[in-house]
Amino acid sequence: MKFLLVQNRIYFMLFCLINVLLTLFLSSCSTFHTQTAKTTPQKKSQQNSISLQKALIFYASDDPILLPYFSSSFTRRIAEDGIYHAVQNRNLNKEWMANSNGSKADIDVEHRFQLYAQNIKTHFLKKRTAKVSFMARSAMKEALVLLSNNPSSVGFTYAELAFWAAVANWDIPHVARSYALIYEKYATFALKDKLESQVDVLIINKLKDLTNPYLVKQKTVKLLNTNKCAVFLNGQELKTKIFQLPAKMTSVISANCINGSFSQTFSADRQSVVKISPYFPTSFYSMPDPQGLPKEEILKERAAAVILIYWSHSERYLDSLLIEPKAFSIVKKTRISLSTREDLDQAGDNLMAFLKSASDKISKNKPSHLTAGN
Repeated sequence: MKFLLVQNRIYFMLFCLINVLLTLFLSSCSTFHTQTAKTTPQKKSQQNSISLQKALIFYASDDPILLPYFSSSFTRRIAEDGIYHAVQNRNLNKEWMANSNGSKADIDVEHRFQLYAQNIKTHFLKKRTAKVSFMARSAMKEALVLLSNNPSSVGFTYAELAFWAAVANWDIPHVARSYALIYEKYATFALKDKLESQVDVLIINKLKDLTNPYLVKQKTVKLLNTNKCAVFLNGQELKTKIFQLPAKMTSVISANCINGSFSQTFSADRQSVVKISPYFPTSFYSMPDPQGLPKEEILKERAAAVILIYWSHSERYLDSLLIEPKAFSIVKKTRISLSTREDLDQAGDNLMAFLKSASDKISKNKPSHLTAGN
Protein backbone atom coordinates (compact mmCIF):
# COMPACT_ATOMS: atom_id res chain seq x y z
CA MET A 1 0.00 0.00 0.00
CA LYS A 2 2.83 2.42 0.87
CA PHE A 3 4.50 1.51 -2.41
CA LEU A 4 1.39 2.54 -4.36
CA LEU A 5 1.15 5.89 -2.56
CA VAL A 6 4.80 6.67 -3.32
CA GLN A 7 4.32 5.70 -6.95
CA ASN A 8 1.23 7.93 -7.28
CA ARG A 9 3.13 10.89 -5.82
CA ILE A 10 5.95 10.35 -8.35
CA TYR A 11 3.44 10.29 -11.23
CA PHE A 12 1.77 13.47 -9.92
CA MET A 13 5.10 15.30 -9.64
CA LEU A 14 6.07 14.24 -13.17
CA PHE A 15 2.69 15.47 -14.46
CA CYS A 16 3.18 18.87 -12.81
CA LEU A 17 6.72 19.16 -14.17
CA ILE A 18 5.53 18.36 -17.69
CA ASN A 19 2.80 21.04 -17.42
CA VAL A 20 5.31 23.66 -16.25
CA LEU A 21 7.73 22.84 -19.09
CA LEU A 22 4.92 22.91 -21.65
CA THR A 23 3.71 26.31 -20.38
CA LEU A 24 7.23 27.79 -20.59
CA PHE A 25 7.64 26.43 -24.12
CA LEU A 26 4.36 27.90 -25.34
CA SER A 27 5.18 31.26 -23.69
CA SER A 28 8.58 31.44 -25.39
CA CYS A 29 6.99 30.63 -28.75
CA SER A 30 4.44 33.43 -28.28
CA THR A 31 7.15 35.95 -27.34
CA PHE A 32 9.24 35.00 -30.35
CA HIS A 33 6.23 35.39 -32.65
CA THR A 34 5.43 38.82 -31.20
CA GLN A 35 9.03 40.03 -31.57
CA THR A 36 9.13 38.73 -35.12
CA ALA A 37 5.87 40.51 -35.96
CA LYS A 38 7.23 43.79 -34.57
CA THR A 39 10.58 43.46 -36.29
CA THR A 40 9.20 42.59 -39.75
CA PRO A 41 7.49 45.98 -40.42
CA GLN A 42 10.58 47.80 -39.13
CA LYS A 43 12.82 45.86 -41.48
CA LYS A 44 10.43 46.44 -44.37
CA SER A 45 10.32 50.18 -43.55
CA GLN A 46 14.13 50.33 -43.48
CA GLN A 47 14.36 48.41 -46.74
CA ASN A 48 11.82 50.75 -48.40
CA SER A 49 13.75 53.82 -47.17
CA ILE A 50 16.99 52.40 -48.57
CA SER A 51 15.38 51.47 -51.90
CA LEU A 52 13.85 54.96 -52.44
CA GLN A 53 15.79 57.29 -54.71
CA LYS A 54 17.34 60.30 -53.03
CA ALA A 55 15.92 63.77 -53.67
CA LEU A 56 17.40 67.06 -52.44
CA ILE A 57 14.69 69.49 -51.32
CA PHE A 58 15.24 73.27 -51.45
CA TYR A 59 12.81 75.70 -49.82
CA ALA A 60 12.15 79.45 -50.01
CA SER A 61 9.39 81.78 -48.85
CA ASP A 62 8.43 85.41 -48.37
CA ASP A 63 8.16 84.67 -44.63
CA PRO A 64 11.45 83.37 -43.15
CA ILE A 65 9.83 82.83 -39.74
CA LEU A 66 7.47 80.14 -41.06
CA LEU A 67 10.06 78.61 -43.41
CA PRO A 68 11.51 76.04 -40.94
CA TYR A 69 8.06 74.77 -39.99
CA PHE A 70 6.60 74.04 -43.41
CA SER A 71 9.94 72.81 -44.82
CA SER A 72 10.27 70.14 -42.12
CA SER A 73 6.64 69.11 -42.62
CA PHE A 74 6.96 68.73 -46.39
CA THR A 75 10.29 66.87 -46.19
CA ARG A 76 8.78 64.37 -43.77
CA ARG A 77 5.62 63.98 -45.89
CA ILE A 78 7.58 63.27 -49.10
CA ALA A 79 9.51 60.50 -47.35
CA GLU A 80 6.43 59.03 -45.67
CA ASP A 81 4.52 58.89 -48.97
CA GLY A 82 7.33 56.84 -50.47
CA ILE A 83 7.98 59.20 -53.38
CA TYR A 84 11.66 59.89 -52.62
CA HIS A 85 14.17 59.53 -49.82
CA ALA A 86 13.82 63.27 -49.07
CA VAL A 87 16.86 65.18 -47.79
CA GLN A 88 17.11 68.88 -46.95
CA ASN A 89 20.67 70.19 -46.82
CA ARG A 90 20.34 73.52 -45.02
CA ASN A 91 23.81 74.73 -46.02
CA LEU A 92 23.08 74.16 -49.71
CA ASN A 93 19.68 75.81 -49.23
CA LYS A 94 21.36 78.93 -47.79
CA GLU A 95 23.83 79.00 -50.68
CA TRP A 96 20.95 78.92 -53.18
CA MET A 97 19.33 81.89 -51.42
CA ALA A 98 22.60 83.80 -51.34
CA ASN A 99 23.18 83.20 -55.06
CA SER A 100 19.65 84.42 -55.80
CA ASN A 101 19.97 87.70 -53.91
CA GLY A 102 19.52 89.77 -57.05
CA SER A 103 16.04 88.45 -57.79
CA LYS A 104 14.47 90.97 -55.39
CA ALA A 105 15.84 94.01 -57.24
CA ASP A 106 13.03 93.84 -59.80
CA ILE A 107 10.52 95.40 -57.39
CA ASP A 108 9.82 99.07 -58.06
CA VAL A 109 9.29 100.20 -54.46
CA GLU A 110 8.76 103.85 -55.35
CA HIS A 111 6.00 102.98 -57.82
CA ARG A 112 4.25 100.81 -55.23
CA PHE A 113 4.32 103.65 -52.70
CA GLN A 114 2.77 105.97 -55.29
CA LEU A 115 -0.03 103.48 -55.94
CA TYR A 116 -0.68 103.00 -52.21
CA ALA A 117 -0.78 106.76 -51.59
CA GLN A 118 -3.13 107.41 -54.53
CA ASN A 119 -5.47 104.64 -53.42
CA ILE A 120 -5.67 105.97 -49.84
CA LYS A 121 -6.18 109.53 -51.08
CA THR A 122 -9.02 108.50 -53.42
CA HIS A 123 -10.90 106.63 -50.70
CA PHE A 124 -10.34 109.37 -48.12
CA LEU A 125 -11.68 112.11 -50.35
CA LYS A 126 -14.75 109.94 -51.02
CA LYS A 127 -15.38 109.84 -47.23
CA ARG A 128 -14.92 106.07 -46.93
CA THR A 129 -13.51 106.52 -43.44
CA ALA A 130 -13.60 103.04 -41.91
CA LYS A 131 -12.27 101.33 -45.02
CA VAL A 132 -9.51 103.84 -45.69
CA SER A 133 -8.21 103.66 -42.10
CA PHE A 134 -7.60 99.92 -42.36
CA MET A 135 -6.23 100.28 -45.90
CA ALA A 136 -3.72 102.90 -44.76
CA ARG A 137 -2.44 100.80 -41.85
CA SER A 138 -2.02 97.78 -44.14
CA ALA A 139 -0.13 99.88 -46.69
CA MET A 140 2.28 101.20 -44.05
CA LYS A 141 2.97 97.68 -42.79
CA GLU A 142 3.72 96.57 -46.33
CA ALA A 143 5.92 99.64 -46.80
CA LEU A 144 8.11 98.57 -43.86
CA VAL A 145 8.55 95.13 -45.42
CA LEU A 146 9.42 96.60 -48.82
CA LEU A 147 11.98 99.01 -47.34
CA SER A 148 13.50 96.20 -45.26
CA ASN A 149 13.91 93.81 -48.17
CA ASN A 150 14.88 96.35 -50.81
CA PRO A 151 17.58 98.78 -49.64
CA SER A 152 17.12 101.73 -52.01
CA SER A 153 16.30 105.42 -52.20
CA VAL A 154 12.61 106.04 -52.88
CA GLY A 155 12.72 109.80 -53.10
CA PHE A 156 9.88 111.43 -51.18
CA THR A 157 7.17 108.88 -52.03
CA TYR A 158 7.43 107.26 -48.59
CA ALA A 159 6.78 110.65 -46.98
CA GLU A 160 3.76 111.17 -49.25
CA LEU A 161 2.40 107.72 -48.39
CA ALA A 162 2.91 108.45 -44.68
CA PHE A 163 0.99 111.73 -45.04
CA TRP A 164 -2.12 110.11 -46.48
CA ALA A 165 -1.88 107.26 -43.94
CA ALA A 166 -1.79 109.84 -41.12
CA VAL A 167 -4.72 111.75 -42.57
CA ALA A 168 -6.73 108.53 -42.94
CA ASN A 169 -6.13 107.79 -39.23
CA TRP A 170 -6.26 111.36 -37.85
CA ASP A 171 -8.86 110.32 -35.25
CA ILE A 172 -6.56 107.57 -33.86
CA PRO A 173 -3.86 109.74 -32.22
CA HIS A 174 -1.04 107.21 -31.63
CA VAL A 175 -1.36 105.81 -35.17
CA ALA A 176 -1.66 109.21 -36.84
CA ARG A 177 1.33 110.55 -34.88
CA SER A 178 3.63 107.72 -35.98
CA TYR A 179 2.82 108.26 -39.67
CA ALA A 180 2.76 112.07 -39.48
CA LEU A 181 6.26 112.10 -37.96
CA ILE A 182 7.62 110.30 -41.04
CA TYR A 183 5.92 112.85 -43.26
CA GLU A 184 7.19 115.84 -41.26
CA LYS A 185 10.72 114.45 -41.11
CA TYR A 186 11.23 113.69 -44.81
CA ALA A 187 8.82 115.78 -46.92
CA THR A 188 10.13 118.98 -48.55
CA PHE A 189 8.39 122.32 -47.98
CA ALA A 190 7.07 122.22 -51.55
CA LEU A 191 5.63 118.74 -51.04
CA LYS A 192 4.04 119.78 -47.74
CA ASP A 193 2.33 122.78 -49.36
CA LYS A 194 1.02 120.56 -52.15
CA LEU A 195 -0.35 117.83 -49.86
CA GLU A 196 -1.74 119.97 -47.04
CA SER A 197 -3.74 122.14 -49.45
CA GLN A 198 -5.85 119.07 -50.31
CA VAL A 199 -7.02 118.36 -46.74
CA ASP A 200 -9.20 120.18 -44.21
CA VAL A 201 -7.11 122.59 -42.16
CA LEU A 202 -8.58 121.19 -38.92
CA ILE A 203 -7.06 117.77 -39.67
CA ILE A 204 -3.71 119.33 -40.57
CA ASN A 205 -3.67 121.31 -37.32
CA LYS A 206 -4.51 118.16 -35.37
CA LEU A 207 -1.53 116.33 -36.96
CA LYS A 208 0.76 119.30 -36.24
CA ASP A 209 -0.26 119.25 -32.58
CA LEU A 210 0.51 115.54 -32.37
CA THR A 211 3.99 115.82 -33.92
CA ASN A 212 5.43 119.16 -32.79
CA PRO A 213 6.62 118.04 -29.31
CA TYR A 214 8.59 115.18 -30.86
CA LEU A 215 10.07 117.20 -33.74
CA VAL A 216 11.45 119.89 -31.42
CA LYS A 217 13.52 117.46 -29.34
CA GLN A 218 14.78 114.48 -31.34
CA LYS A 219 16.90 111.49 -30.29
CA THR A 220 20.44 110.80 -31.51
CA VAL A 221 21.18 107.42 -33.11
CA LYS A 222 24.62 106.07 -33.98
CA LEU A 223 25.46 103.51 -36.66
CA LEU A 224 28.23 100.91 -36.29
CA ASN A 225 29.98 98.61 -38.77
CA THR A 226 28.96 100.48 -41.94
CA ASN A 227 32.16 99.80 -43.91
CA LYS A 228 31.56 98.56 -47.48
CA CYS A 229 27.80 99.07 -47.10
CA ALA A 230 25.26 101.36 -48.74
CA VAL A 231 22.89 102.27 -45.89
CA PHE A 232 19.32 103.58 -46.22
CA LEU A 233 17.10 105.01 -43.50
CA ASN A 234 13.36 105.17 -44.23
CA GLY A 235 14.09 105.10 -47.96
CA GLN A 236 16.78 107.82 -47.85
CA GLU A 237 20.46 107.03 -48.36
CA LEU A 238 22.58 107.85 -45.32
CA LYS A 239 25.88 109.70 -45.67
CA THR A 240 26.62 109.94 -41.96
CA LYS A 241 26.99 107.51 -39.06
CA ILE A 242 25.19 109.74 -36.57
CA PHE A 243 21.68 111.12 -37.12
CA GLN A 244 18.59 112.27 -35.25
CA LEU A 245 15.04 110.90 -35.28
CA PRO A 246 11.85 111.84 -33.44
CA ALA A 247 10.80 109.58 -30.59
CA LYS A 248 7.72 107.39 -31.16
CA MET A 249 8.48 107.18 -34.89
CA THR A 250 8.91 103.70 -36.34
CA SER A 251 11.97 103.64 -38.61
CA VAL A 252 13.50 101.01 -40.85
CA ILE A 253 17.20 100.88 -41.64
CA SER A 254 18.46 98.67 -44.47
CA ALA A 255 21.84 98.11 -46.09
CA ASN A 256 23.47 96.50 -49.11
CA CYS A 257 26.93 95.22 -48.20
CA ILE A 258 29.54 93.23 -50.09
CA ASN A 259 29.00 90.29 -47.72
CA GLY A 260 25.20 90.31 -47.61
CA SER A 261 22.32 92.58 -46.66
CA PHE A 262 20.84 93.92 -43.43
CA SER A 263 17.58 95.43 -42.18
CA GLN A 264 16.10 96.38 -38.83
CA THR A 265 12.97 98.18 -37.64
CA PHE A 266 13.44 100.34 -34.55
CA SER A 267 12.37 103.44 -32.65
CA ALA A 268 14.88 106.11 -31.57
CA ASP A 269 13.44 106.40 -28.06
CA ARG A 270 14.19 102.70 -27.48
CA GLN A 271 17.45 102.24 -29.38
CA SER A 272 20.34 104.69 -29.67
CA VAL A 273 22.85 102.41 -31.44
CA VAL A 274 22.31 100.24 -34.53
CA LYS A 275 25.00 97.78 -35.57
CA ILE A 276 25.00 96.68 -39.20
CA SER A 277 25.37 92.88 -39.24
CA PRO A 278 25.09 91.71 -42.85
CA TYR A 279 23.46 88.39 -43.62
CA PHE A 280 22.34 86.62 -46.75
CA PRO A 281 18.63 86.96 -47.62
CA THR A 282 16.02 84.52 -46.34
CA SER A 283 12.83 86.08 -47.75
CA PHE A 284 11.84 86.32 -51.40
CA TYR A 285 8.84 87.67 -53.30
CA SER A 286 8.99 84.81 -55.82
CA MET A 287 10.79 81.53 -56.41
CA PRO A 288 14.57 82.20 -56.30
CA ASP A 289 16.34 81.59 -59.60
CA PRO A 290 17.05 77.85 -60.19
CA GLN A 291 20.29 78.94 -61.89
CA GLY A 292 21.49 79.99 -58.44
CA LEU A 293 21.53 76.37 -57.20
CA PRO A 294 24.99 75.09 -56.19
CA LYS A 295 25.31 72.59 -59.06
CA GLU A 296 28.68 71.05 -58.20
CA GLU A 297 27.68 70.32 -54.61
CA ILE A 298 24.36 68.86 -55.75
CA LEU A 299 26.10 66.45 -58.15
CA LYS A 300 28.32 65.26 -55.30
CA GLU A 301 25.17 64.27 -53.37
CA ARG A 302 24.25 61.76 -56.14
CA ALA A 303 20.57 62.65 -55.94
CA ALA A 304 18.03 61.34 -58.45
CA ALA A 305 16.03 64.58 -58.31
CA VAL A 306 16.13 68.16 -57.05
CA ILE A 307 12.84 69.61 -55.77
CA LEU A 308 12.30 73.35 -55.30
CA ILE A 309 9.36 74.51 -53.16
CA TYR A 310 8.38 78.17 -52.74
CA TRP A 311 5.54 79.28 -50.44
CA SER A 312 4.13 82.79 -50.87
CA HIS A 313 2.20 83.63 -47.70
CA SER A 314 1.32 87.13 -48.92
CA GLU A 315 0.05 86.07 -52.38
CA ARG A 316 -1.29 82.70 -51.12
CA TYR A 317 0.21 80.18 -53.50
CA LEU A 318 2.85 77.44 -53.58
CA ASP A 319 5.26 76.91 -56.49
CA SER A 320 7.25 73.73 -57.05
CA LEU A 321 9.82 72.57 -59.60
CA LEU A 322 11.32 69.14 -60.10
CA ILE A 323 14.79 69.20 -61.70
CA GLU A 324 16.82 66.31 -63.10
CA PRO A 325 20.28 67.01 -61.62
CA LYS A 326 22.56 65.46 -64.27
CA ALA A 327 21.23 67.57 -67.14
CA PHE A 328 20.11 70.21 -64.63
CA SER A 329 16.84 70.63 -66.48
CA ILE A 330 13.27 71.20 -65.34
CA VAL A 331 11.13 68.08 -65.64
CA LYS A 332 7.89 69.62 -64.44
CA LYS A 333 6.56 72.61 -62.51
CA THR A 334 3.30 73.61 -60.87
CA ARG A 335 1.52 76.35 -58.93
CA ILE A 336 -0.90 75.36 -56.16
CA SER A 337 -3.45 77.93 -54.95
CA LEU A 338 -3.68 78.55 -51.21
CA SER A 339 -6.44 81.16 -51.32
CA THR A 340 -8.99 79.23 -49.22
CA ARG A 341 -8.95 77.10 -46.08
CA GLU A 342 -9.75 74.07 -48.22
CA ASP A 343 -6.74 74.84 -50.44
CA LEU A 344 -4.48 74.92 -47.36
CA ASP A 345 -5.86 71.62 -46.10
CA GLN A 346 -5.22 69.98 -49.49
CA ALA A 347 -1.83 71.62 -50.16
CA GLY A 348 0.14 68.58 -48.98
CA ASP A 349 -1.93 66.12 -51.04
CA ASN A 350 -1.71 68.31 -54.14
CA LEU A 351 2.06 68.68 -53.80
CA MET A 352 2.51 64.92 -53.37
CA ALA A 353 0.37 64.28 -56.47
CA PHE A 354 2.55 66.67 -58.47
CA LEU A 355 5.80 65.09 -57.25
CA LYS A 356 4.50 61.58 -58.02
CA SER A 357 3.57 62.66 -61.54
CA ALA A 358 6.91 64.42 -62.04
CA SER A 359 8.93 61.46 -60.73
CA ASP A 360 7.08 59.17 -63.17
CA LYS A 361 7.88 61.55 -66.01
CA ILE A 362 11.58 61.88 -65.17
CA SER A 363 12.25 58.32 -66.36
CA LYS A 364 10.02 58.52 -69.44
CA ASN A 365 10.61 61.89 -71.07
CA LYS A 366 13.77 63.83 -71.80
CA PRO A 367 13.90 66.83 -69.43
CA SER A 368 13.39 70.27 -70.90
CA HIS A 369 15.79 73.19 -70.61
CA LEU A 370 15.68 75.24 -67.40
CA THR A 371 13.78 78.03 -69.14
CA ALA A 372 10.98 75.66 -70.12
CA GLY A 373 8.71 73.28 -68.27
CA ASN A 374 5.17 71.98 -67.92
